[in-house]
Amino acid sequence: MSNKIQKPSKPVTGSMLKAPFLWMEWGMNWLTYWMSHLAVFKLLKYVGKLAILVAIIGWFWEAPTRRNASIRENWAVLYEKGGGRMEALLFLRQEGVDLRGFNGEYGFFEGIDLQGANLYGADLSNAKLAKANLSHTTLTNSELNKAVLDSANFTAAKLANSDLEGAWLRNSKLDRADLTFTNLSRAFVNGASLRRANLNEARLSHAFFPAADLSGATFQFAKLDSTDLNGAKLRDADLSLADMRGVKLFDADLTNARFTFTILVGADLSGAVLRGADLQNTILINANFEDAVLDSTDLRGANLRGVNLKNASLRGADLRSVRFLSDSAFIDADTTGIRLR
Repeated sequence: MSNKIQKPSKPVTGSMLKAPFLWMEWGMNWLTYWMSHLAVFKLLKYVGKLAILVAIIGWFWEAPTRRNASIRENWAVLYEKGGGRMEALLFLRQEGVDLRGFNGEYGFFEGIDLQGANLYGADLSNAKLAKANLSHTTLTNSELNKAVLDSANFTAAKLANSDLEGAWLRNSKLDRADLTFTNLSRAFVNGASLRRANLNEARLSHAFFPAADLSGATFQFAKLDSTDLNGAKLRDADLSLADMRGVKLFDADLTNARFTFTILVGADLSGAVLRGADLQNTILINANFEDAVLDSTDLRGANLRGVNLKNASLRGADLRSVRFLSDSAFIDADTTGIRLR
């Protein structure tokens, strides 16, 4: 159907009462018909459509400006240390903003998902990140001291050279995490999983790891003086050359663990299971192995001055070339099959 306005026809007059109105209607129809043929009105019709098109183009043209403004606003929120910091951080991550070195100190980020993010050098000290997903995240050289990280997921995360002193990592997951040179002194890592984690040269003094799973983890040259590892699982762990003075390993599972050249002066290993462990050349001065299981352990060259082996099981243990071993150390111990020469 055509939308073209038809030329108006002259009205047929009837009664004298209707005639004025019919002629008025006919006049207005003529005016409409005349105006519909004016070019200016046709132009205005297309100008309106053009204005809409220009507005759409302008909206897209200004998109980068609006994005940059939103990024600046969210950076400001993140640094103000008030509310909305989690949303701001997620927005910046979604926009692909470089988050290295960002300041999240004292922030509330509980349950946040930052899997795979690059947060190198970030400051998250005193932040709350319980139940956060930080697996495969880069947090090298970051500040996480006194942060709440309970039940957080750090699987395969990079935390080398980071500061986690006094952090709360209870029941967290740090399997295969890189914790080399990391400071975990006085941290609470109760019940956490650190299977095959790399803790070489890490500082773990006075940290709490009771019931933690550290199976297959490496601690070469690490500092674990007075660390609480009671009831921890350290099967196949490598603790060689570590400083473990006064460490607490009561009832710990150290099956096949390696302690070569490790310092275990005054360590409490009572009730611990060290079946098949390698303790060659270990310094065990005044260490307590009461009720411990040392079956098939290799103690060659170890310093056993003042060691307590009361009620310990040493079945098949290799004690050749040990130093300063006293007969009194074996009170009620099971020495079946031990090798002394």
